[in-house]
Amino acid sequence: MVIIPILLAPLPRFNNPLSTVVEARDHTLLGARIASDGQWRFPPGDAVPEKFRKAILTYEDRYFYFHPGVNPVSLIHAFVINSKHHEIRAGGSTITMQTARLAGGNKPRTYLRKAIEIVSAIKLEMLRSKKKILEMYAANAPFGGNIVGLDAAAWRYTGKLPSEITWAEAASLAVLPNSPALIHPGRNREKLREKRNSLLHRLKERNFIDSLTLELALEEPLLSEPDKLPSAAPHLTDYFNVTRKGERVRTSVDFRLQERVSAIMELHQKKLEGNQIFNSAALVVSVESGEVLAYAGNSTTGNAAFHGGDVDIIRSQRSTGSILKPILYAAMQQSGDLLPNTLIADTPARFPGFSPENFDKSYSGAVTAGTALSQSLNIPAVRMLQEYSPEKFLELLRETGFTTFTMPAEHYGLSLILGGGETSLWELTGVYASMSRILRKAGQSQEYSRSDFHSPLILISDTKKSRGKDAGKAPLSAASVWLTYEALQKVNRPDTEAGWQYFTSSRTLAWKTGTSFGFRDAWAVGSTPAYVIGIWVGNANGEGRPGLTGTAVAAPILFDIAGLMETGPWFTPPWEEMTNIVVCTKSGYRAGPDCPDTREIPVCIEGLKSGMCPFHSMVHLNKSRTYQVTADCAAPSEIVNEPWFILPPAMEFYYKRKHPEYRSLPPFAKDCGGEKTGTFMEFIYPAPGLKIFIPRDHTGEPTKLVAEIVHRNPSRRVFWHIDESYLGTTRNIHQVEILAGTGNHILTVYDEDGNRISSRFTIVGKN
Repeated sequence: MVIIPILLAPLPRFNNPLSTVVEARDHTLLGARIASDGQWRFPPGDAVPEKFRKAILTYEDRYFYFHPGVNPVSLIHAFVINSKHHEIRAGGSTITMQTARLAGGNKPRTYLRKAIEIVSAIKLEMLRSKKKILEMYAANAPFGGNIVGLDAAAWRYTGKLPSEITWAEAASLAVLPNSPALIHPGRNREKLREKRNSLLHRLKERNFIDSLTLELALEEPLLSEPDKLPSAAPHLTDYFNVTRKGERVRTSVDFRLQERVSAIMELHQKKLEGNQIFNSAALVVSVESGEVLAYAGNSTTGNAAFHGGDVDIIRSQRSTGSILKPILYAAMQQSGDLLPNTLIADTPARFPGFSPENFDKSYSGAVTAGTALSQSLNIPAVRMLQEYSPEKFLELLRETGFTTFTMPAEHYGLSLILGGGETSLWELTGVYASMSRILRKAGQSQEYSRSDFHSPLILISDTKKSRGKDAGKAPLSAASVWLTYEALQKVNRPDTEAGWQYFTSSRTLAWKTGTSFGFRDAWAVGSTPAYVIGIWVGNANGEGRPGLTGTAVAAPILFDIAGLMETGPWFTPPWEEMTNIVVCTKSGYRAGPDCPDTREIPVCIEGLKSGMCPFHSMVHLNKSRTYQVTADCAAPSEIVNEPWFILPPAMEFYYKRKHPEYRSLPPFAKDCGGEKTGTFMEFIYPAPGLKIFIPRDHTGEPTKLVAEIVHRNPSRRVFWHIDESYLGTTRNIHQVEILAGTGNHILTVYDEDGNRISSRFTIVGKN
């Protein structure tokens, strides 16, 4: 008959709302958010720490491990005291009974409630282990004010993990649940000291502590008023308070690194605010595991809410600027469309609705692909994307891990490589970490696959999951990444890093910056074999500021954070994926029969498919090498054959401004004219096949397009014709205004030597 009430008694359960708790890898508290009922009630943690366990059992229930949930001696003792005073002054409750009372809502004490607690406690003992019962009690006991549970109490009163508290702190915390409203650290200090010290002496009597420990514990100051909880990663805490509210989340964040990164961000933020730049963010990711080591979501200090300090920049989508250029470079190395030193045209370029310019507004005529990447030149990058195709590049971005490019390729066009799309610092850093991961694996003779391209991992539970399943071929090869990183090591470092190459302790870093249109977003990302650092600087509201560039404001933060990290050997080249080929020294293309100077370089195996040098040709000169000649006007014995480096007219026009050693082709000797071809002139605009949309000006009249060519000899006169109509003559600066109707047109240009070029274009409409 006794068993029936026990079976019918409610099993103590706790369904109270919980705080969201975010921990670092070592369980150090990164931040927490209060439970929905206004209580600091942490989710149950690991086992109850030894010091607190001994202190609470000594104070509350020394026979905890021996009774079945109820201690008859204590109950009888309490009954005698209460009967004597005609009121409830003692409860005689065990830890198990107190757990049952807390689960029942800690209702007023009556004999009926006591009876229910007794049978519930016995049932709890039958169905739960002593260890579990003690954990339930420690997680739900009141510790004064709105602090519930040992974990919250330890952090609020001591600023420590429960496992790190001292004996004096454990004793103080052990006496609080008995009378949390009466014995509060902010009031009744002497009463708290008396109970704490009494408990410490009892711990000594039970040989839990020795005399020296007792003496030192008695001298420790009392607990003070509850302090604020740590807030080392507020934006990460807010993120989990939405996605995993009421849970204890253990992350991969390195607490010490997090603190140091945050300190660097705060230091730089004070400088940035002088230029009205109020936000920046940093993310550090382990290459090998993909784990997040530091997460600084926003650095704003002071009036954070006014300046968008609550925005988690790491997860926000921002214009990419030039930060995607290395991925295009790697893709073209992998496909064989490009070799590391292939010359790319750096001349004025105009596309429908899009006229890219280099940052310094200048043109080099021709630059190597590696130089174009390391100097972040825009026009060569656009030409590279035009050759590779926006469609293929967009697909590659998605395969490498970007999810933010959701529109079709036509939406982005060629501007995709200059910031026409948006991504987040989270995804960007994850993609670069993935690229570094496959390069690291290949250098260690490990296999890699598509599964190695993944977002950063921040939950310890996720990092423990196996990612070993082969998901197919990786979107980029290790060889293409290695060649890309070779170019990125040559990026000019910020002024604060001047002379870095002369110090043996300087960190080798493959890094890239990016700046969005209007100076709104400044990016920097850097990688070593061990880690990747991603930086964003700007204003959360999108306001641009002069001088807000990746090199000026994001790169200094990148290198300061890199200075915190351990150095190690650089990536091992993935030789198995590469081959050596002979290239033309000047053009960077595979050496042709007319290339006088060559050298051997490592390239992706697909580089064997790349074309021969188009810029070297054998020319026929007179003996003094002052004129070109032909067999029609010179005897074979008078002709000298010489390989000549010849750039197309537009490239040559700008190239020779920066390369005085460049030799233009000599003219043909008199009465020895060469074939009349277009090699003397080249269209800048409109390019052949271009479709042009003509808008109207503020008066409603259609605007004119400005056609432009370059001539190897600018002083030569050229004559312009559109369709069958003569437009005019130009010399030196070869530009002319054209007003033409909708439809197809042919623009033809002659020079005074009879050379001719044409461009067919279409005007698709007027607005």
